[in-house]
Amino acid sequence: MGFAAVVMGALLAGAGYLHVTDQWAVISGAADLRYRDWFEGLINDPENEQYRAALIEHVVAHYKETPERKSLPLRNDDGHVVGRFRINAADIRQPHADSTDAAKRRIYTVDLAGEGELWHETGGRVRFTGKAFVTYQVDFKVEDWAAYAYFTCVAIDRAHFECVHIDNILGQIFKAAVRNAGNAALRESFEPGFTVIAKPNGDTWLSGGHVGKEFQPRPGPFEAIDSDCETVTNDVTLLHAGYRDYLGPIELFEGNELRVTIETESLDSKRTFGVDVYLLSEDEFDRYEQAYPKHLRGLTPLVAHEQRINMQKLNLATKGYTGNVYLLVDYTGFGSGIDPDNRADAGLVKYYVRVKR
Repeated sequence: MGFAAVVMGALLAGAGYLHVTDQWAVISGAADLRYRDWFEGLINDPENEQYRAALIEHVVAHYKETPERKSLPLRNDDGHVVGRFRINAADIRQPHADSTDAAKRRIYTVDLAGEGELWHETGGRVRFTGKAFVTYQVDFKVEDWAAYAYFTCVAIDRAHFECVHIDNILGQIFKAAVRNAGNAALRESFEPGFTVIAKPNGDTWLSGGHVGKEFQPRPGPFEAIDSDCETVTNDVTLLHAGYRDYLGPIELFEGNELRVTIETESLDSKRTFGVDVYLLSEDEFDRYEQAYPKHLRGLTPLVAHEQRINMQKLNLATKGYTGNVYLLVDYTGFGSGIDPDNRADAGLVKYYVRVKR
């Protein structure tokens, strides 16, 4: 049952690109470099609770908008994405907002619930739900014009992990053992807490654990050439036959240009590997997810934005979408992944997705 232990363990490991605040570049850019020591000393001084509390409140206010509907990557030992955990609800509260005790005012709770899926070499496709009530103590530090908000986990309550689909027959029989391992992994994923990092150039990151200026975001497979764009993700997914991956929601507004670069690589040089790529609305994505994995044949056909067999590279740019958009990369029998004799059992999908606002 070892696959359950990795289901939640990777939720906050490494770095995921998340936009948490849009103000730090303005704050840091407004002050001359010669005032940096004074400014950082003011903010970092624990006696200046009024200033620190205001910044913490600002970061948390934007963090409240971040988790819901976001999907966090689950990775294997090679760092490849092998699944996603989608946060369906994140109720964030400050239970002691009116306390005279500054330490109590920095306590925030997150009532988190979501669902996810991963591919495991032994377990195959595993779909699960997870929830927990987590209490964090929040603190703040500024160094070299970068802001670090630390969410230290102080309590985990009502942690619950449940598998709803397991390909492996042994996992289906011994669901209680899987559930126990999943509950333990769920708790372990929250215990390190996390750090919100706001860089002076406006980039904002979310990292597991307590990190400082040594933090380096995970390098992507593509060189970030579009400096005028907001990077959504730059990553690699290990995709097996019968499986799929998705990115989103990607929020687009009128006039925004979505740019997508995708390369595929077969893990078997003698067999081909190609994926179907769809750009879907929220409703289209929800319909697909409700049918996946067992009822795709009854699903109304989707119009593939790009469909290529043995696709080597895809470059597309479009301004034709607004609202929440999902990028679906499909290798199931619904599209090209019907797995005839000449199709590879698995391959790597490398993708670089960005938006020009």
